[in-house]
Amino acid sequence: MRDRDARDRARREETKSATLPAMPPSLVGFIVLFVAAALLRGCGLLNRAHAERLAAVVFSISLPATILVSLDAIQFTPTAWKLPLAACLVTLPMVALGWQFAHWLHLPRQSRGGFLLGTSCINSIYFAYPVIFATLGEEGLAQAILFDLGQTTLTLTLLYGLAVWHGTASTHDGSPMRRFLAAPPLWALSAILLLKLVGLRLPDWLRDLLLPLHFTTTPLASLVLGLSISFSGQAKFGMGVLGMALRMGGGMLLGFAAADLLRLAGVERAVVILVAGMPSAVTAVIFAAEARLDEELVASIVALSVVVGVALLPWLPQLATWLMQ
Repeated sequence: MRDRDARDRARREETKSATLPAMPPSLVGFIVLFVAAALLRGCGLLNRAHAERLAAVVFSISLPATILVSLDAIQFTPTAWKLPLAACLVTLPMVALGWQFAHWLHLPRQSRGGFLLGTSCINSIYFAYPVIFATLGEEGLAQAILFDLGQTTLTLTLLYGLAVWHGTASTHDGSPMRRFLAAPPLWALSAILLLKLVGLRLPDWLRDLLLPLHFTTTPLASLVLGLSISFSGQAKFGMGVLGMALRMGGGMLLGFAAADLLRLAGVERAVVILVAGMPSAVTAVIFAAEARLDEELVASIVALSVVVGVALLPWLPQLATWLMQ
């Protein structure tokens, strides 16, 4: 009897493993680099300053190369305009939900501003891009970049404005619109969209030059993410958990709603839902520090959401496959 039960359990395990798609090696590498960087940060060998230097390299060099290379190989569908719109349909309701939760919890002004940032800023560059690329390839990455066009516009205008309005300090890096227009990723996106609009592609010599830089985006982004993790704000743990749940769980539900409303299917549908449920962005911490909001609360939301996001990565390929059906 026991032998038969053991055989039945073994058969069930074989069936389960056969139905679960293997995690892509690139996704495994992302997790390994993230954990290694977080350990280095925890041991004090590297710190936030190293993360900021790496982030500058990713933002100014490797990410623009990734945008150019990824979109150059993609043939846009007639529904491509729906991706930036989907980002608006996710972020704007999230701001309203965050505001309502902050009202119910009677949060002070600076904490309310921090809560809005932590729950509304989506971690695209250092989490969504490498994760989507590792899971859905260049086609998925191209859709994620289009989604981020709408998200980034709202982040550098609406969300940045909310941070300044709730804060006690004036910013010193120029207006949000000026920073938005000076961003290298925006220039790269504008250039490749213009080329595709007139029916041209990148010259072979330029693509060959950009490819090595493109391949550094995922490993560097995972290192930046790991080095950015800090749990110094333990006093805000409860609020951090609530913010994390709203950012990821609420964001994914809004992603489902946006995808259904816009009648998206296949890779487009999967990307909208997955990116909508991504962790909070490190940018939220930067904005909170500049505007003198509740930086401890924002850091808790970001750290907890990133850790939960990394813990859920092994199931991401199966989820992506299900969402594309």
